[in-house]
Parts: sequence; C-alpha cells; structure tokens
Amino acid sequence: MDFRLIVVCLLFWFAPAWADTMDRLDNINTLLYEYPSRALEEINKLDNISSPIKLSETEKLRLSLLRCETYLQLGENQAAINIARMSEAKAKVLQLESARPYFLNCMAGAFTNFGDYRQALPLLDNSIELSRELKQGQSLINGLRIRGIIDTQIDSYGNASEDLRLAIDIFPEIANQALNWSWPPLAHVRLSLSQLLAKRGEFKQAYTVIENALSSKPLNGKVKALVITQLAKMAQLNNLPTSDTLILNAKNQLPELGSAFELAQSYTQMAQLEFLRGNLRRAIQLLEISLNTFKKENKSLEIIRTQRQLAEVLLAHGTTDKALALMENTIALAVRTSRYDELVICYQILSQHYEKNENYKLALKYQIMRFNQAENAYNFIKDTRLLQLNTKLSRQNQLFKSETDRSIASVNQGFGVKSGYLILLTLLFLALLFSFITFKTKQQAKRIISVPEPNTKEQEIERLLSNSKLGGFPLSLILINTLQVYRDDLPVLNAQLEKLLREQDVMLNYSDEEIVLLLPYTKEKGTLKVIEQIKELMTPLLHEKKCQIGYSKMQQQDSLSSLVKRANIQQLRHSKQHKVAAE
Repeated sequence: MDFRLIVVCLLFWFAPAWADTMDRLDNINTLLYEYPSRALEEINKLDNISSPIKLSETEKLRLSLLRCETYLQLGENQAAINIARMSEAKAKVLQLESARPYFLNCMAGAFTNFGDYRQALPLLDNSIELSRELKQGQSLINGLRIRGIIDTQIDSYGNASEDLRLAIDIFPEIANQALNWSWPPLAHVRLSLSQLLAKRGEFKQAYTVIENALSSKPLNGKVKALVITQLAKMAQLNNLPTSDTLILNAKNQLPELGSAFELAQSYTQMAQLEFLRGNLRRAIQLLEISLNTFKKENKSLEIIRTQRQLAEVLLAHGTTDKALALMENTIALAVRTSRYDELVICYQILSQHYEKNENYKLALKYQIMRFNQAENAYNFIKDTRLLQLNTKLSRQNQLFKSETDRSIASVNQGFGVKSGYLILLTLLFLALLFSFITFKTKQQAKRIISVPEPNTKEQEIERLLSNSKLGGFPLSLILINTLQVYRDDLPVLNAQLEKLLREQDVMLNYSDEEIVLLLPYTKEKGTLKVIEQIKELMTPLLHEKKCQIGYSKMQQQDSLSSLVKRANIQQLRHSKQHKVAAE
C-alpha cells in the first residue's frame, strides 16, 4: 500500500514538472522568431550541465532543434547544418522518427540561405513526405514554406503559390499535434506569400495578405519588423497615402533587433524603400553599413546582393564610375560562386543603364549576356529538378521492392510451395490492372480538349501545361514579337493567326509586343512548319522589316514563364546568327 502511495505521489510531482518544461520549450519556439539572441540565451541555460532542470532524451532533441532554428535566424547557417546532421542521426538511433523531418527542414533552410537550392530541394521533398507519413503538421508547414520561398526565387510561381497557400490552410491543425517540436509563426508564411505575389506584380493582393498577417495576431520583435517593412513596401508600390507612416513604423522597429546580422538585413530592406521614394543618399548610407557588416561576417551571398543593390542606387545617383567598378566586382564574385540568378539581374541593370544613355551597342551586349545567364540558371534548376525526380523514384522503387519482398515472404511462410499458383494469379491480376490504368490514362490524355473551358485564359493555359506533363504528350510554344507591326494591323494579324490555328491550340497576348501560341501534340518539326506559315502571314504587315519569332519545347518542370524565356533566348540567338552571316 505504501509503495502505491509513493508511485502516485511521484506521478503528481513529475506531471507538472514535465508540463512546465514543455511550456518553456514552447515559449523558446516563439521567442526564436521574435528575439533570436534572447532565445539562444534561454537554450544555453537549459543546456547547461549545472541547470536544475533535467531533460529527457526527447526534450534534449527538441532543444537541439530549437538551437538549430535559432542559428538560422541569426545567420549562422553552417552551425545550423552541423547540428541538424548530428541531431537527425541521433533521432534515428533513439527511434524518434517524428523528429527527423524537423532537422531536414533546418538543414534545407540553411542551404536555402546559402543559395544552394540543389541540396535544399531533395531535403525538403524528403521532409514533406516524412511529415505526411508521420502526421507531423508543424514540420509539414515549415517544409512547404521553405520550398515555396525557393520556388519564388526560381520563378516557379505556380508551385510556390500552391505550397504557401496549403501551409496557411493547414496551420490551424498545429493545435491537434500530440507532441510539439517547432513551427514558424503564421505571419512568416503570409510574409512569404506576399513576397511571391509582389514578385508576380500583384501588388494589391500582396498588400492585403501582409496586412492580414499584421492584424491577425499581436507580433513582436523581428517578426513584426519584417512584416511592417513588407507592408510599407507594398503601400509604397500601391501609392497608398499611409506609406510614409508605415515606413516610419518600420524604422521604429529596428532597435528590437538583437544582432548586427539582423540589423544589416533590415537596413537592406530599408534601403529599398528609400530608393523607391527617391532618397538616394539615405539608401546609399544604409547599404554601405549593411555591406560592411556582411563582409565582416563573410556572408558571400548577402555581399553579392547588397553590392548589386548599391551599384544600382549609385547609377541612379549619377556616381557612374564607382557604380560600374562595384558592379564589375559583384559580377566577378557571382561568376566565381555560380550565382546565375544574380548575374541575370546585374546584366539587366547594366543594359538598362546603357540604353538610358543611348549606348545601344553595350545595352544589346549586356542583354545578350543576361539571356545566356538566364539559360544557365534554367539549366541549373532543370538539373536540380531531375535530381529530385530520380531521388524520389529511387526511394519509391526501394519501398515497392521491400513491400514486395515482405509480401512474398509472408505468403511463403503461410501457404508453402503450393501458393506459387496464387502468386502467379496475383501478379497476372496486377499486370492486367496496370494495363487498364495505362489505357485509361492515354484515353484521358486524348480527351483533354473536350474538357469544359476554364473561366480564364490563364487557367486554360495552366490546365494545358499540367495535362501535357501528366499525359506525356508533346507541347510547343511559339513567341511572336509584334514590335515591327503597326498597331492598326494587329487585329488583322490576330484574326489571321486564329484562322491558322487548330481548335485545341491556344493564343495569348503575353504583352503589348508579344503574342504566345501554345500547340499541344506538336513536335519540333510541326512547330517549324507552323512558324513558316506565320512568316508568310506576317510578311505583308512588316513593311520589309525582319520577322522575329522564337519557339521552345515543353519539358517536365516548365511553366509558362520559363517556356517564354527559352523562346526569347532562341529568338535572340537566331537573330544573332543571321546578323553574323550577313556580315
């Protein structure tokens, strides 16, 4: 009887202590996104040997995760990678599978901060798959958020929007998770969605999303500073009268930041706002302070971005020699680190500068260099996506093989040798089922055009691209430059093109000077024939000027924007070859 009483007393004593520790860890999770320096101090206190609080192995692992996420907020990316690798291995040893996707996310976040998407994307795919299998909503939300940020950077806007909106939709499910590990605040996810919408040019929607992030829950520290800065930027781009007040509020949040790295990041954001407002001197001062900090901490990617931004402001300020020297240094650093996306922006800035100064020869030179780097960036991402697909297929094949081996072993164990006939019949049934599914998929691909038309042309194009990928049929894009056609003749050209196209083809006025044609079930040979027919149509409308047409073929990871980019590159190369041949 006495022993039972002792056990009951211990239970009553341990339960509040365990709950108190978990609450403290939950508070650290909130604190690391608001005041990461303070969060690190709390983590060190709990991790100290002399700490009166003795943690279980699960709590120690969670504390390591919170340390990893804190390092990310402080810009200590290599330290985050190291602790994530060790802790993920420890989770395997302790058989705490539910912890693994969180450390994969932390590792992927560090590689994303380095700009190394090739290593980050496979980690995120594994993390998201594990999160779904193990029903870890917190890690699923963070994985979707990070992948959405990467897709935004590489102009894969459809995928980014899907991931970020899904993360927002499932956010309330965090409360139902049995054991808390780590999760980002909802404002962080909405911030990423607002940045995506802004990059797409949808400034009104971006403002609405970030305004909801600010009003949905009281924010503090770094999170509040990031959200208010984005809100001020969107107000400025939407020409709202509240933009000056919001910019002042954003500046008032700067003292809340606890490290030089965080402050430098915020200064670069402030500099963008000052640049938009025309306060060039203030923008230059902020960027120079940020650049000094990044150089001291040896943050190569931040150095490239800040130098490029500073060079752009200096060009606008009229300090041309200093700006060009700085841009040359930035380009050399970007080439050395294979930052193709940054090279694209650098060459675009230089091209616009020389065009503004009527030096069209240099403007064309840098525009061609920009297109070459855009192609390099596309090929880099394409290779990364293929690596992802191969990794995923390899994993699925391994799972299928192990499942098959287990099934056969269990059948042999239960039924013996005579069950061979049963296995053969089962395999035959599976083969027939696979053939039926394949047949239905092909039939569905053939009937794609019979599906009712979507509400908008953009939805129709998205459906056409996705069906092309699912059905595996070829799709080509033709890009027609109408700059040489008189505006009064454009309706005539559109009418003639509509007569030329088939019922399933899609025509879109991509911009004021470009028409896009999407041709499903069309290979390169057929595309070239259509181009020749278009040239015949356009010749009377060009008044002896050259016809500018480019084309591209659909690949698995393509979006409309990437197809148009490659068509632009092909058109430019074709024009350059003709020019060289003429000379």
